[in-house]
Amino acid sequence: MGQARYTVKQVADLTGVAPATLRAWERRYAVVEPQRSSSRYRLYDDTDIRRLSRMAELVRGGSPASLAATQVQEETSEPTSNGEFRPGEGPPVADLILAAQRYDQTLLTAVLDRAMARTSFEHALEGWLMPALTELGHAWERGEVDVASEHFVSAAVHRRLSAAFDAAGLNEGAPVTLVGLPPGALHQLGALAFAVCLRRQGIDVRFLGADVPVASWDHSVRTLGPAGVVVSVPMPQDAEPAGELIERLTQAHPGLPVWVGGHGSSTHPFGRTLPPSAVEAARAVSRDLLRR
Repeated sequence: MGQARYTVKQVADLTGVAPATLRAWERRYAVVEPQRSSSRYRLYDDTDIRRLSRMAELVRGGSPASLAATQVQEETSEPTSNGEFRPGEGPPVADLILAAQRYDQTLLTAVLDRAMARTSFEHALEGWLMPALTELGHAWERGEVDVASEHFVSAAVHRRLSAAFDAAGLNEGAPVTLVGLPPGALHQLGALAFAVCLRRQGIDVRFLGADVPVASWDHSVRTLGPAGVVVSVPMPQDAEPAGELIERLTQAHPGLPVWVGGHGSSTHPFGRTLPPSAVEAARAVSRDLLRR
């Protein structure tokens, strides 16, 4: 069993299921058996999240709760050879694009539920979510999806990632690390996904978000004295302002580790460039920080 660290409120945020319903599913169908804190509060682990998310997906699709519970038990009873519970195939990317075209909140929720419910956050992120968002971008380039439609999906994904970030815990006492974007850089989903992965590695992450002025970066470093900084460069046009930011930070704060990631980072000779995978990048940063 994984580390139990999610409260019932956090599980409700992640799954979209009310706390009272979560407790009812536990009591009536034994879908999960959460651990208890010293104060007797329920604590859920990643496996519980997957099972409850899958249960929610089935119920939203029209299955009676009793049948949905039986199906969840059957689907998650056997682990795969790599230790993950059987994820099955992710939802068709075409469904994500269709949800965008129709502004269909019900379909979009079902697609994201199915993608995120049956495996770990990292596996869902690398195996389905980021490739699916890339395909959505291609659909926009082909004129198949409007800008507002793409934003509709991005906002939903942002909410999921934010919930996962909160659920990963504060990691108080761990190395503090700033994650954010340089001035003018607006595409923050990749940076937020990385921040979630890094927090799940046990690092105390402070996510600053998009379009952070140089002076504000400097202020946050002076205020927090972080163990490191990660600058996300999502687009090629963001590389130059990122370079100027990094130069300012390294001059003002000698010895401060500054890592650079994102698709736009390959266009500029940055020093500490991270791998393109958010999961691998988070592992690399956490290894460096925990060795210090």
